[in-house]
Amino acid sequence: MAFLCSYAQMSRAVPFLIIATFLYASINIGVKFLSHLPATEIVTFRQLITLLVSGVILLQQGRGVRGNNTKLLFARGFFGSIALVCLFICVQNTPLAIATTLINLTPIFTVVIAHFYLKEKASPIQWGFLLLAFAGVVLIRGGVEPVPWIWIGVGLAAALFAAITYTVVRELRRSDEAMTVIFFFPLVTLPLVGPVALYQWVPPQSWDWLLLLAIGLLTVLAQYFMTVAYQLEKASNIMVFNYTGLLWGIVFGWVIFNEELSGIQFVGVFIIFLCLIGNFLVTRSQSARFAFFGKIR
Repeated sequence: MAFLCSYAQMSRAVPFLIIATFLYASINIGVKFLSHLPATEIVTFRQLITLLVSGVILLQQGRGVRGNNTKLLFARGFFGSIALVCLFICVQNTPLAIATTLINLTPIFTVVIAHFYLKEKASPIQWGFLLLAFAGVVLIRGGVEPVPWIWIGVGLAAALFAAITYTVVRELRRSDEAMTVIFFFPLVTLPLVGPVALYQWVPPQSWDWLLLLAIGLLTVLAQYFMTVAYQLEKASNIMVFNYTGLLWGIVFGWVIFNEELSGIQFVGVFIIFLCLIGNFLVTRSQSARFAFFGKIR
């Protein structure tokens, strides 16, 4: 009976998570259409809208906008800002499938960071997945027109800083609610990225304003659906469905931008996908084992 209840709850969570990955992939489409605008400018508009919407929600709910753990909230905003700028730069300069594949390396980087920062020991097989994933990165660079290493590096930086951000967010669960964390993200980003955006300013054209507004609103929706999904079910049970974002990236890049990957690039994407699934299974198995021994004690 408990299994059926758990399955029903997970079934409710999965659609929310898949919708969230679809919305994030749609945001990347908008970013790619705005390749003539600096990534810092797009990030600034996105974060302005997030700040306004999350601030209004907090006030309507009667909550204060001050967080509890200011240092960690700032760290989340700082590292998240770097990750966001790097992601948008990568999306603008590489095929959508490759940019999406690189940012999906975040869970593997998270294992490494948790190993050193949270003292959560990574298993030898997880280190193996990390090395194999980097072999996949080398392959996705190949093709008739190889992707310059600088953009591959920017994509890897996005995944690395996103992993640091997620590690900080895990710590913030003990002190601050999700909406407070969402609100503080743009609060930190705007002073950091805003001046650079003003320096690099390129006046948006008529349709650009609509796309910038859509990116901001879709971000809020994506964060909402992602939050609901993880409220309904443990992250370890549904995290694998995050990787549907990789599939959205391949499909959208092919259908909308006519981006075709070479055979060797597909092999690289497939290797990375297998590493992500393998890492998910190992992480879930470790969580279940720790929970079992915890109950025994």
